[in-house]
Amino acid sequence: MANNESVRRHLDAFTRGRIIGKLEEGRSVTSVAAEFGIAHSIVSRLWRQFQTTGT
Repeated sequence: MANNESVRRHLDAFTRGRIIGKLEEGRSVTSVAAEFGIAHSIVSRLWRQFQTTGT
């Protein structure tokens, strides 16, 4: 039987920093998500968190 549960992987601090850096350069959430092979919603949540808390 196939396992259809999604697998959640934590992004390390370095990868999160790279993602935020690309967004700060003006890249779109969609293009950054595609480059890193992760869901748009994850990048969007990271960006929103960074803009709110600075971390």
